[in-house]
Amino acid sequence: MSFDLNFYRKENNKVKINEMVEFLNTIPMLESKTEDQIVYENEATGVFCLFEIYEMGENEDDEEMDFGDLKDTSLCFNINYVRPNFFGIESFEIVDKFIEKFDLFVLDPQAEGEPIKYKKGELLKSWIKSNEKISKSYFKEWELNYLDIEKSNYSWKFCYNKNVLQEKLTEEYFVPNIFYLNKNGTENVETLCVWPEHIPFVLPKVDFVLIQKRIKKLFRIKEESGLVKYETIIEQLGEYFENENDYKIVHPKNEEKIKPIFNSIEISTTIEKYGKGISVDKIVNYKDE
Repeated sequence: MSFDLNFYRKENNKVKINEMVEFLNTIPMLESKTEDQIVYENEATGVFCLFEIYEMGENEDDEEMDFGDLKDTSLCFNINYVRPNFFGIESFEIVDKFIEKFDLFVLDPQAEGEPIKYKKGELLKSWIKSNEKISKSYFKEWELNYLDIEKSNYSWKFCYNKNVLQEKLTEEYFVPNIFYLNKNGTENVETLCVWPEHIPFVLPKVDFVLIQKRIKKLFRIKEESGLVKYETIIEQLGEYFENENDYKIVHPKNEEKIKPIFNSIEISTTIEKYGKGISVDKIVNYKDE
């Protein structure tokens, strides 16, 4: 089940399909996978969508699709429904850039009418409205999983900027990704990140931190890992964190200071006992109450 758009140009707009494809391939994480598909995949956020080239003249209803001096570019856009809102936020930023770059009109097959000029953000609003309706309708039938929209958007934004932050801080720091956890026996999704040992670390606002201990014993190294609530981390190690815009950070100067406290933190449970990891395409921000 997907949201589709078709792109049209004015007759005096001589842009060619290869020019549009070349432009799309200049956008990070967007590249041609086949002759007909240009796919966007962001491994950090899990967002994906695609542009597709189709053959004109194969549709039996082509005569009914005559829009005067508006000509079909033979390029369409596709994004799935039943996704977190951030799928649309990230994807339609690309669509808006594309439309503006080539001065295109858009036909929304989900709505009646003809190709029109859309203002920035209008297509996103249209997708979000339908995504909410469909997510609610199929929530129980498809056994979907719910994540609060505020938490969802925060996690997406942090992951979206993760690589830039890592490059800024250098490899001296560990900048984690945020993962999603479906609590056993519920439809609820919670967030977690991983903190390896007690190294300099960026801590996003998550529900759980998966800490990984390596404690030196007399003749061996004891390894232990498990979930600790975010609040417990702040309670026991908060004085060694410094606040940044939307995250906290442990600098190298505090690495040895936190080591004994880090290794003494009591692990509350394991991922296996608490729930299971879940991919973002199984998560929605809406459900029927």
